[in-house]
Amino acid sequence: MIINRLLTEWAEKCRSHPKLKTLTPLINAIDSFIAEVPLTAKNPPFIHDHFDVKRMMMLVIFALLPCTFMAILNSGVQSFIFGSGDANIMKSYLEASHSFSGYFSFVYAHFGSIIKLGAIAFLPILAISYMVGGFWEVLFATIRGHEISEGLLVTGILYALILPSTLPYWMVAVGVSAGVILAKEIFGGTGMNILNPALACRCFLYFAFPNKMTGNVWVGTNPTHIKNSLMTMNQQIDTTSLDGFSQASYLNTMSIGDEIKRIHIDAIGEHWNHLTPTNDLLAHQFQFYQKAHDLSQALPDLNIPQLQSFLTAPLKEGGLALANDAFVNAYHFAELKFGQGIMNDANLFFGNMLGSFGETSKFACLLGAIFLIITGVASFRTMLSVVIGALFTAACFQIGSHVIGPYGGAFNPAKFDFPVLKQLLLGGLAFGLVFMATDPVSSPYTKSAKWVYGFVIGALTIIIRLINPAFPEGVMLAILFGNVFAPLFDRMALKHFRRKRNVAKFS
Repeated sequence: MIINRLLTEWAEKCRSHPKLKTLTPLINAIDSFIAEVPLTAKNPPFIHDHFDVKRMMMLVIFALLPCTFMAILNSGVQSFIFGSGDANIMKSYLEASHSFSGYFSFVYAHFGSIIKLGAIAFLPILAISYMVGGFWEVLFATIRGHEISEGLLVTGILYALILPSTLPYWMVAVGVSAGVILAKEIFGGTGMNILNPALACRCFLYFAFPNKMTGNVWVGTNPTHIKNSLMTMNQQIDTTSLDGFSQASYLNTMSIGDEIKRIHIDAIGEHWNHLTPTNDLLAHQFQFYQKAHDLSQALPDLNIPQLQSFLTAPLKEGGLALANDAFVNAYHFAELKFGQGIMNDANLFFGNMLGSFGETSKFACLLGAIFLIITGVASFRTMLSVVIGALFTAACFQIGSHVIGPYGGAFNPAKFDFPVLKQLLLGGLAFGLVFMATDPVSSPYTKSAKWVYGFVIGALTIIIRLINPAFPEGVMLAILFGNVFAPLFDRMALKHFRRKRNVAKFS
């Protein structure tokens, strides 16, 4: 009550005093965030509604709490493991990650250290995002004499959740400055922006500082320390390039070259006793290889050097003609495709993997999606159509890789045959479809346009992932592309609606 009364008095002083009038938006914003919207409508129509912009933004913040918690937890786990310099800790973590009970037991045993490291990695970036973004919001609102929008609360946390943990603090400030100014303020501020502001911030950083936004940037806060720690751990257990510890994200693992074919990955899968569509062709070729090399063991019984020899031997000798230096990438891709070890679907769903702060846990995104749909803040049409677009496009690639080309497409690029549902578990697709694509300002308003808009985003995300090896995560560009075309989708939907109405009227 005391704070509310003081803020009301200050707001009155600012409005009545010419020299303090420019501070009115700032005082009103503080009053709005802490208590209630201090403005009273002066002209009709007068509508009494409990669901204002402030409450809508607060609901989005509540929906983001699971992702925020997982951002701190997972970044803390990864930082604790990769920065320990102890191969035994890494091995115990990998073994524990084979099951939920093992993973939670590991986290419980090191909970204090994990939360501390996660907070050190995430909270400073979140604070910079709010302070710098808030500075620009207040500055533009004060100059224009506008009210400060509560959209800052959502943009600030969304931006922090889609960043890698190793990004320098000054780049965080530059990114949010560029995004807020170029994507929002020059268009007139909140409600007038064409692009999603948080994604525009990240897009600016991606093209301005690509080395800091891609590659081995997902662990800890000091890349040099993590690199040295990994080298120490690999030396402790004398690993090879195949079984050594690395910090490659799963999206980078999926982004393999076209020289790795379906039959190469299927051969590795058969080695793990997975039945694959090229089983007959592989059996025929392996018999040829056995005779040529006087080999008696079956494919599942080969050791790793023998398996590599089979895959890299020339076709005329019974091999599969894979380039020798591509074997490691093919092996890791097969681990991801067949869910071997820590790359199982449970870890992908819960978020036990490397990635941007808030996008790793699909479980947290699902909780947020349910909350937003129940409260009516986000459109289920947009979310569902993104999923449909992504699954449809991924299925087209997978079916095409099986029916196009000789031998049932056995020599088509392996990445086109990636499991359809697993596409939803990788990268930031789930986070993007729940919290970014549903932005009420930059997405379409009409129901039919939302379906088209979401489908285009989902389809484009998969196309970029599978076609462009330099940019395995396509959801950012896909959503920005959808934002640009959202007014066109609305226009087409309204035109179609009017045509149907006129036909019904005159028929």
